[in-house]
Amino acid sequence: MSIQNYRGFSRDAKLVIVYSFMGWLGGNIAWFILPFYYSSLGMNFSKIGVLFSISTIFQASLLLASGQISVKLGYRRTILVAVGLFFIGRLLQVFVPQFWAFALASAIFGIGMALEGPALMSLLSEEVSEEKRHYLFSLNAALGTIGAALGMYLGGLLPKLLDGSNPYKMTLLFVALLIPIQGIFIFLVSPVLGREEKRLKLERELMIKILKFSLPSALIGLGAGVTIPYMGLWFNKRFGTSLESIGGLFALQQFIMGIGTFTLPMISDKFGSVKTIVGFNGSATALILMMPFSPTFPVAAFIYTIRTIFMNIVNPIWDAFMMRFFTKKERATALALRNLSWTATFGIGQLIGGRIFDLSLTMPFFITGGLYALSMVTFWVLFAKED
Repeated sequence: MSIQNYRGFSRDAKLVIVYSFMGWLGGNIAWFILPFYYSSLGMNFSKIGVLFSISTIFQASLLLASGQISVKLGYRRTILVAVGLFFIGRLLQVFVPQFWAFALASAIFGIGMALEGPALMSLLSEEVSEEKRHYLFSLNAALGTIGAALGMYLGGLLPKLLDGSNPYKMTLLFVALLIPIQGIFIFLVSPVLGREEKRLKLERELMIKILKFSLPSALIGLGAGVTIPYMGLWFNKRFGTSLESIGGLFALQQFIMGIGTFTLPMISDKFGSVKTIVGFNGSATALILMMPFSPTFPVAAFIYTIRTIFMNIVNPIWDAFMMRFFTKKERATALALRNLSWTATFGIGQLIGGRIFDLSLTMPFFITGGLYALSMVTFWVLFAKED
């Protein structure tokens, strides 16, 4: 296989990729800035954890049904509904800076993410053959990750450039204004109503297949929730690092990850999906355990950058590998329930992590590393013979 496999994708596939780029751009500006915005209003780690968890609780609750909803409404219309919800949520965060409004916005975002995720990946899956699916998924992830890199960079830069009593609020307003532009690209995608399937029955064999993918995802979600949402504040509290430096670090790692993602399908073709996933995620597990021992910000930044790249670069390989096991009519539901396993445990992890970080800046990393390691052992046991 070669780089030629990234050519020849349909117009609709390209529109979906641009939509993903815009979503990752705006979403990562907001993801980076929100902890600092909440902190500027006097919230501690625990309160921030509650707000993060509300989003994941609502996302997890709706994921039970979002696969069927996306089939009934159509993938394109489901994503457009999600875009509308994202816009409402951002406006609430900007114009009603009170805890109850932030909680409501978090719930709205959770619902939107539950609708968007399975519909988006199912729509993209229909635009390519099985032989090239991991290339299209990797292209979508790579360009989205580059958008995330730009978002991280702007998240660190914009608060310094924007005037006002709270520059974080102005940054979020900028993000809100990007959402309607993002929605235009998915609006231009051709509807796929003619290719959608009837209501799916969750039979025992199908549920077993979904559970095999859900268990490793649940362990990763729990581990990630404990530490990852708090990394920006951790760097600031541990080393006194500035907002611009943290934003620059996150942008750099996302950019490198975006470029690296282009190479993963070729590595997967050579070594197999299972070995590729376990090799990269296993290396990331060792690195997260090293974080508390970092003596300076540059050392911690280097370790965290490599860890993040190794942990996330294989996500499109995970998704494409999973698609092999499900028929077209099963995919949206399988993805939704797999995402539910990650999202529900991620929400639990956020609550746990917020409380533990208030007590210790070290312990959360050991918890995360242990859960990541258990996930990789589980995945290997379940799928080692499938390559």
